[in-house]
Amino acid sequence: MQKKLGDLLDLAPDRAKEEPWSSVPDGGIIWVKRARAEDMPLLYDLGTRELRTEHTTLETIQRVQAHNNDSFWCVYRATDNTRTDAHLYGFYGLLPLNPAGLERLEAGQFDGLDPDMRLVVTTGVRPAALYVWVVVVRKVSRIATWLLANALGAETYGGVPIFATAGTMGGLNTIRGYGFNSANGEDGLGKLYRIDRPQAAGKSSAA
Repeated sequence: MQKKLGDLLDLAPDRAKEEPWSSVPDGGIIWVKRARAEDMPLLYDLGTRELRTEHTTLETIQRVQAHNNDSFWCVYRATDNTRTDAHLYGFYGLLPLNPAGLERLEAGQFDGLDPDMRLVVTTGVRPAALYVWVVVVRKVSRIATWLLANALGAETYGGVPIFATAGTMGGLNTIRGYGFNSANGEDGLGKLYRIDRPQAAGKSSAA
């Protein structure tokens, strides 16, 4: 499996897959599913338990999810494909940014705790950049991220530059492991990292 996050998205099929799934080495299966409005309190509670850094409010993530339903993805786990014992295992939070959002992010003027929705594209619009807002997936993150890439699809997200920051050393090590490099020459917690990717043929960033 490819190691870099950009490679995962670029190798995903053009058309997004519905609830892609995979078996996992320690047993059972996991799958990725687009979060619904009713899922957001559960995601917020899980994030509050798992993240030991300053984070946003429930109202904010609800507003982001309503604005773009590609912004939050649930990761579920079960013993087998019957999914009778399915449970929420983790989630991804993404901010698909428009050109103005990308400009603000690169200038260090982007508010990650309370993002301005004018800087985030709506559902179905190809973004100028993808900001990895929050990730809560332990032990199976590599597999789950490949599933997420399949759920997003390369048609909309292939070739889009990816950005991230880290609030913990574990998060920072994950960012580096996924192929991110410093966006402005500054390295460490709270600093901006990016993956630059070749523009896919026939695809251009939305205005």
